[in-house]
Amino acid sequence: GWGFADTDEMNRDGIREATLKALALAKGAAKVGIKIQFAKEPSYVDTWMSPVVKDPFNVPMEKKYELLNDCCERMKAEGVVLRRGGFVFTSIEKYFASSEGSKIFQRMIYSGGGLVVAAKGPTGMQRRSDQQWMLKGYELIDELEFPEKAEELKKDVIALNGAVKCPEGKKDIILSADQVGLHVHESCGHPIELDRALGYEANFAGRSFLTPDKLGKLQYGSEHVNMVMDATINHGPGLGTFAYDDEGVKAQRKYAVKNGKFVGFLMSRQTAAMVGEARSNGCMRAEGYRLPIIRMTNVSLEAGDWDYDEMIEDTKDGILMVTNYGWSIDQKRYNFQFNTEKGYIIRNGSVEEMVRSPAYSGITPEFWGSCDAVGNKKSWVLWGTPNCGKGQPQQVMITGHGAAPTRFRNVTVFGAQ
Repeated sequence: GWGFADTDEMNRDGIREATLKALALAKGAAKVGIKIQFAKEPSYVDTWMSPVVKDPFNVPMEKKYELLNDCCERMKAEGVVLRRGGFVFTSIEKYFASSEGSKIFQRMIYSGGGLVVAAKGPTGMQRRSDQQWMLKGYELIDELEFPEKAEELKKDVIALNGAVKCPEGKKDIILSADQVGLHVHESCGHPIELDRALGYEANFAGRSFLTPDKLGKLQYGSEHVNMVMDATINHGPGLGTFAYDDEGVKAQRKYAVKNGKFVGFLMSRQTAAMVGEARSNGCMRAEGYRLPIIRMTNVSLEAGDWDYDEMIEDTKDGILMVTNYGWSIDQKRYNFQFNTEKGYIIRNGSVEEMVRSPAYSGITPEFWGSCDAVGNKKSWVLWGTPNCGKGQPQQVMITGHGAAPTRFRNVTVFGAQ
C-alpha cells in the first residue's frame, strides 16, 4: 500500500517522525486491500551535480541589478507603458534513499530570466517578450545578450502598433522555435502523462485523448514528427534534466512519438506496470517536499533536416508566427487555439510586412499531421518552461522542450484582436 508524509523539519527527529507516519499509512492501506505493483529498478549509490560554469550565487546582486536596469532603460520610448525584467536563480539539493538500497544525492542549479515591454497605440495594447530558463549558471545570462534583445523588443512593440491585423483563412504557417516548444508542452507533454490518461487527474487538470488503447496505434502526426521524453544530460541542460527522478529511477531517453506514431507515455513505477511496461522511464518529480507525481521531463520535438532560410524560401503563401501570447486548449488536449505576439506575411519565399495578433487553431492530430518541415540542429533550442501546474494541492514544476522552427500546411489562422 501507499503511505506518504512530509515535513519541513530538517533534523533527525522530524525526518524520523515523517518516515514512521508514512510507513503506518502504507501498512494501513495494505490492510484494506490496496495492492500496488512496482516496476523493477536497480538500486544506485551515486552523487550528481549539474554542470555550472559561473555560480549565480557568487555574482554580486549589484551586477544583476545594473544589467536589468540597463535593459529597462533601453526599452524606454514614446507609447511604451510597461517595461519589466527579471532573473531567477535556484539551487536544489536532493537526497534519495530507498529500502531497495539506493542512496542518491543530486544538486541542480537553474538560471533564467526574461524581458517584457508593452506599448499602447492606435491598435490597442501590444506586447513583446523574451525569456529563457535552463539547467545552467550565470553563464546563461551572459549568453542571452539581454541588452541587445531589449532594443529589438522595443522596436518590435512600436512597429506592432502600426501593423495590420493578421488575415483570416487557411494558410501555411511557420512557428518560431519557442512557440513550437510551448505547443509541444500543451498538446503532447500533458496528454502523455499516464496518470492523466488513466483518469487520475480528471477532477483538476482533465483527461487525455491519448488513452492507453491508442498506444502504438494512433497516428499522432506526420512522418516528420518525432518527440522524445529525455531527462539525460546528453539531451542538453534543460529544466527537465536530472540524473534520477524522485522514485530513484535513472534518467532515460524514450520516444513519445516516432515517425508520427504515438508510442510512449510519461510514467511512474506504479503506472508502468498498468500498461505492460517492465520499467518506468523516470518521470516522477515533486515540488519541494510534496508527493512525487508524474511530470514532464524534457519533452522535445527532434530536429529535422530543414535549414530555416530554405524553409522560408519554400513557402509561397504563409504566415510566420513568433512567441506565444496566449492559448486555450480543451481538457483532453484535443482542440486548441494559440495566439502569438507578432507575425509576418510570407510571400513567394520572402518574409514581408509585419502583422499583429496572429493566431491559429486546430485539432491536435490533424495539426501535427500537417507538419511537413522541421528545422535542423542549427535552429533547435532547448527551451525552459518554469511554471507548469498540476496536482491537488497544486505543484509547480519546471520542464524543458526542445524545438526548432516548424512548418504546418493549410492551418486555420485569424487575428486575435
